[in-house]
Formats: sequence, C-alpha cells, structure tokens
Amino acid sequence: MEILAAIARDAETPYTLEACELSEPGPDEVLVEVHACGICHTDSSVKSGALPVKYPVILGHEGAGIVVETGSNVSHVKAGDHVSMSFGSCGGCGWCHSG
Repeated sequence: MEILAAIARDAETPYTLEACELSEPGPDEVLVEVHACGICHTDSSVKSGALPVKYPVILGHEGAGIVVETGSNVSHVKAGDHVSMSFGSCGGCGWCHSG
C-alpha cells in the first residue's frame, strides 16, 4: 500500500514528504492508521547525526491511532482498537514492569 512519510535523506537537508510503499504486516506486526504523531528529541538526534543512522530514514516512533490489521501472531490488539505507539520494548524486564 502507498503511504506518505517524512523522509530524512541526510543530516543537513530538511525532511521531504514522499510517497512510500508499505508492505502488509508481518506475523508479529500491527498496521495502525495514524491519527497523531511526533518527532521527539531522540528522532532529532538521529536526524542531526548525533546518533548513528543509515540514510534515508523515516523517523518518528511516537504516535496514536486505530489498529487496521494485525499479523497472524498478534493477540494483544485487534482491528478497531485505539492504541498509542512508542519504541519497541521487551515487556518482560524490570523497567517494563515498573511502569
């Protein structure tokens, strides 16, 4: 499916809004219709080159939306669920369980 994304092509030039091809969700993935998103300090640090990255890159790991489709192994959310998104976490360590 075709989506629109803000692409960082290097550390110096502004983001460009471009059409991209997004594959269907894999077995452990969730497709979310994004209603709100943000570029945080971590993303800005990656864009500026302060954190290592291979360009081009689509940044932004914080957002909110509605689940559209889930992969075959996903059981904790379903289509129609409202979700908030952040970076991946293990879900099992002390930091994850501490809230």
